[in-house]
Amino acid sequence: MRIALDAMGGDHAPGAVVEGALLRARGRAQGERLVLFGHEGSIRGILGEAEGASRLEIVHAPEAIGMEEAGPRAIRRKKEASLAVAMRALAEEEVDAVVSAGNSAAVVATARHFVGLARGLRRPCLMVFIPTPRGRVLVADAGAYLEADALQLAQWAVLAHHFLKARPGLERPRVGLLNIGREAGKGPPDLRRAHDLLSRSSLRFAGNLEPRDLLSGRADAVICNGFAGNVLLKLFEALCESLFSLWQERLQRHAFGESREFVRDFEALRRTHHYGSVGGVPLVGVRGTVVVAHGRSDARAVCSAIDVAADLASENVFQRIAEALSAGPLLARLKTHDAQGMLGRWKSKWGLAGKK
Repeated sequence: MRIALDAMGGDHAPGAVVEGALLRARGRAQGERLVLFGHEGSIRGILGEAEGASRLEIVHAPEAIGMEEAGPRAIRRKKEASLAVAMRALAEEEVDAVVSAGNSAAVVATARHFVGLARGLRRPCLMVFIPTPRGRVLVADAGAYLEADALQLAQWAVLAHHFLKARPGLERPRVGLLNIGREAGKGPPDLRRAHDLLSRSSLRFAGNLEPRDLLSGRADAVICNGFAGNVLLKLFEALCESLFSLWQERLQRHAFGESREFVRDFEALRRTHHYGSVGGVPLVGVRGTVVVAHGRSDARAVCSAIDVAADLASENVFQRIAEALSAGPLLARLKTHDAQGMLGRWKSKWGLAGKK
């Protein structure tokens, strides 16, 4: 297996990416190769004579896409950027996965442009698991697109359904919509129409979910636009960091801080809830394994993102999702119901309801 790393992507690139690759290379699985795409001189300067350096490959890419650049414009202007060259390699099956901590909009744009979408899908989405007292819940979209219409939200519900089914343990996952209330009539028009589409689908639809429902176990996946999902994710990260910092201060002042067992459990819980342990989130819906790491990823987080990509690629998760989408009628039925709904609204608007 060959995994491509966008060495120039991220707040701490290329240093954190190269160091993360070295961490993975030192304990890598048999037969795995890591390929660093980026400025060769910069990468070699960091590698030096480090242990594991000989196990890494380098593909020179003279340009880099900045964190503040618009994705579609960047790939038109910088065709030799490290991210673009890595995605071309994935499209041509020269590598099995791509990992980037760079500009997420650019990652989505390059993946769509070079790798392409699964048949029948309008947009991919970023999916991330949030730990809960009852296990974990999948959030989609976590930041690929700020806005989404009803059909896109419904299609992401189908993607979440198949993504969860592709992993062991869930045959009929429960999927819900993030909203300000549980009633079907709550929220903006696109959410109300998405609720109607999913209510008529064969998915195990849990209805609308309030933010508090995410931790209650009412659903296995929650669907929202990327703006809401990214705000939710970053709020969760900040809340966890604040709580753990507060608890650590308290522990240092009390006898619990001297209990090895308690401290061990505390540290294990903190690792589980830290973004660095999650590493990266998959871009689901493209015809290849693409993992987006946090922009502020350090070496450990990059290494964890490589773990995610390796697991997804080895299990052929995205290929199985694409095959399920092609074989099943869910996407086609959603499009039909959406078109029928649009026609009904158009007739109602122009006073044509009941006329032939």
